Amino acid sequence: MARSNKPVNPAAENALDRMKMEIANELGISERVRSQGWSTMTSADCGRVGGHMVRRMIEQYESTLGGQTPTATTSTAATGSTAATGFTNTTMTSQFDINGQ
Repeated sequence: MARSNKPVNPAAENALDRMKMEIANELGISERVRSQGWSTMTSADCGRVGGHMVRRMIEQYESTLGGQTPTATTSTAATGSTAATGFTNTTMTSQFDINGQ
């Protein structure tokens, strides 16, 4: 299957862009993104934002499966902290996150 930059649900595009900028802000790179654009960002920064987006979407999906309401902040994958969200981070990605040790 060919890759596409278009979301599966076109109505979700604005929400994904807001999430992307929210995460960029949390990582401290939002000012650079606003002034220079995404095309000038390093692949490491873009990958970091994308990784956080995926982690947050997985957490939101898992919390809906458990009947819990997701929160706007994410928990730390390395520690399995419940302080930020109130949920224990038990995603598959957090169990095998070699960078968070």
